[in-house]
Amino acid sequence: MSFRRGAGFLALAVSALLVGCSTGSTGGTTSGNLTVGYEADATSLDAAQPTDINTMQVLTQMYDTLVQWGTDKNLQPGLATDWKTSSDGLTYTFNLRSGVKFANGDPLTADDVAFTFDRMLDQNSPGYQYGPFPFGAFFFGAIKQSKAVSPTQVELSLSSPDAGFLASLTVITAGIVDKKAALAAGKDFANTGMGSGPFMLDKWTRGQQLVLKVNPNYWGPKPKLSSITWLPIVQPNQRSVELKSGDINLALNPTPATLADLKSQGFTVNMAAGPHIWWVGVNLSKPPFNKVEVRQAMNYAIDRNAIVKGILYDTGVPANQPLAPGQVGFNANVDNYDYNPTKAKQLLAAAGYPNGFTTTMLVPTSGSGMQEPQAMGTAIQGYLKAIGITVNIQEIEWGTFLNKIGQGAQKANMDMWELSWMDSAVDPWLVLNPLLVKGSWPPGYNTGFYENPEVDRLLTAGLAEQDPQKRDQLYQQAEALINKDAAWIFVDHAKEVVVTDKSVQNFALNPVFPFLIHLRDVGRS
Repeated sequence: MSFRRGAGFLALAVSALLVGCSTGSTGGTTSGNLTVGYEADATSLDAAQPTDINTMQVLTQMYDTLVQWGTDKNLQPGLATDWKTSSDGLTYTFNLRSGVKFANGDPLTADDVAFTFDRMLDQNSPGYQYGPFPFGAFFFGAIKQSKAVSPTQVELSLSSPDAGFLASLTVITAGIVDKKAALAAGKDFANTGMGSGPFMLDKWTRGQQLVLKVNPNYWGPKPKLSSITWLPIVQPNQRSVELKSGDINLALNPTPATLADLKSQGFTVNMAAGPHIWWVGVNLSKPPFNKVEVRQAMNYAIDRNAIVKGILYDTGVPANQPLAPGQVGFNANVDNYDYNPTKAKQLLAAAGYPNGFTTTMLVPTSGSGMQEPQAMGTAIQGYLKAIGITVNIQEIEWGTFLNKIGQGAQKANMDMWELSWMDSAVDPWLVLNPLLVKGSWPPGYNTGFYENPEVDRLLTAGLAEQDPQKRDQLYQQAEALINKDAAWIFVDHAKEVVVTDKSVQNFALNPVFPFLIHLRDVGRS
């Protein structure tokens, strides 16, 4: 079997997503049901299929990965107790926990692990026909061969060294599935799933509610909850309302403007920044955006601090580069693009646009990770108007918007657009390589056709470099160039917000990737 990473892949304005179950609890008696209000219903219970964070919230409770991020920001065992890498960096050998069973009682073996990756990558795998598996080649395309060495040992061989490979195994797309159950169910596996995580499906009425119950065969500490009910509540303000009414116990990302009121009424507001970027893309293949002075002017024209405080109510952090603070490669010494409309006008004039210009910006009406797209779009429109740039806003439905993003700015005839990206693997290549290298021009996700040969060189070197400190320096150099080039209009890095009522106990956001919640250790009084 031979696979490779391709430049073209399906992605949301999120880059995919995390993490096995957290560890450290000693378990305990169950304490009833937890009702969660989340942003949209799940789409599939097959770990390899979803591309949206709402579905991944559910799957995080149902599946385990080989490795996971610990709260100390280091990789730690998941289903694999330990692993080793060959001297050439091409073969990873994982030893599996003994005695692990899937929720239906089937034993979990190395054959299930090999199948999990083969079905996403190998057209000859009997599971391949039951896709699509949109993120498979993107995350795991470096895998050349998946081999069960013994029932408790598996080898994953790569076609080339990949310093981000272990990090990519933390995403829920790498959740290990039951081969026997997946092949028996075929396409229907998407409606049931079968993992080894702390919870399993009880019942699912699409569009209304999805209920998980405790996995009786779970290998780890017993969950404190007996069940979790997931209610899709699309409007963020309605999630706040239903918290107050007692219809839900936990709300994901309610309206930021309601957080102070909720806190004053005794609700707990959990908030943490993570690897996310919200930006305005521009079409660098055409005037006026092909001039760096224009792009820099637009960055200086935006008051990020005012947007974060006035629109997002501090549920974001002002951004000046793609990587968020705390990520490998984040460069604390780049230009902050502090709000400076005078300097912005000077740069526009130097670029040959003393009177500005007129353009159009696509603004999605909703979207995973998109925060407050319409309010933020209106604010950005006002800031650019103040330096002479007239922006006509075109609001667009999320699915249609993503189709245009996937086509690329030239084919879709786009000037400007809002977009965001989450990096659940928490590795810099999963942000920078798909979004900013020439090799990811459409049909890849470098939608605006950014190109800098030195950035490409640095990112290629970063993916191959095994020394963590050297790798960090390579990405910091790339970040400095991307910032200077003003490849995007940088706006903010989002914070995840989870509000719980007084009955919820022991809830905490994962500090590495807070955008997916972990409920194994959560209880209710």
